[in-house]
Amino acid sequence: MVERLNGKIAVVTGGGSGIGQATAVRLASEGADIAVTDVNPTDETKALVEAKGRRFFSGQYDVSDEAQVSAFATGVRKALGPVDIVVNNAAVVHIAEFEEITFAQWQRLFAVNVNGCFLVTRAFVGDLKRSKGGRVINMSSTINFESNQDKMVTYITSKVSINGFTGAVAADLAKYNVTVNAIAPSVVRTPFTEAHLSEEFFRDHIQKQNLKRQQVPDDVANMIAFLCSDEASFITGQIIAVDGGLSRR
Repeated sequence: MVERLNGKIAVVTGGGSGIGQATAVRLASEGADIAVTDVNPTDETKALVEAKGRRFFSGQYDVSDEAQVSAFATGVRKALGPVDIVVNNAAVVHIAEFEEITFAQWQRLFAVNVNGCFLVTRAFVGDLKRSKGGRVINMSSTINFESNQDKMVTYITSKVSINGFTGAVAADLAKYNVTVNAIAPSVVRTPFTEAHLSEEFFRDHIQKQNLKRQQVPDDVANMIAFLCSDEASFITGQIIAVDGGLSRR
């Protein structure tokens, strides 16, 4: 494999498992050194990245906390150097009827999904500007485009906010040759989704797609790797569906 990201340093939030882990490993296979933060352990990701011969830094930092994000950024620069790529993948989900959602639950979900995206991107924006080709990838969702998605008010609203953030930051950073895009996956089978969704849900959702197979983390990681490469240098401000034809936009 040609190492399209040789010499780059990439940050991946929520990198302990699932899409974040797959992304960290894929970017490492492309030649990037990897920094990961997750509220859960990252030992497995560390082993997989180091098996690719790349440097690794991690910590259990909460992306919704400004002081913790600042500490993470300081640690990354000290361990690896200035950052070229930021992948904002960390997120939480809350499933409830609208009238049952408490304000505290609403605030917590936005603190992680939206504020975290802002705080992490801002923490590394100076590095990205100096990179002369920095990349920001945010995680959206095709749930924004689907009908009949009940009990998902907080999550859907947060992902729509991510779409707006992506376009606005892309415009602000374009003059520094920094691209900012978002990926909208379908339902990806990960340890997290397996803990919250039934097998029947997975089967039914596959039937809504043009491609009748289960989406896996590598499907998303592959697109992230492309968007981080020089081949995607003229793509910015986009919400890119990676969903097996589910949304067909």
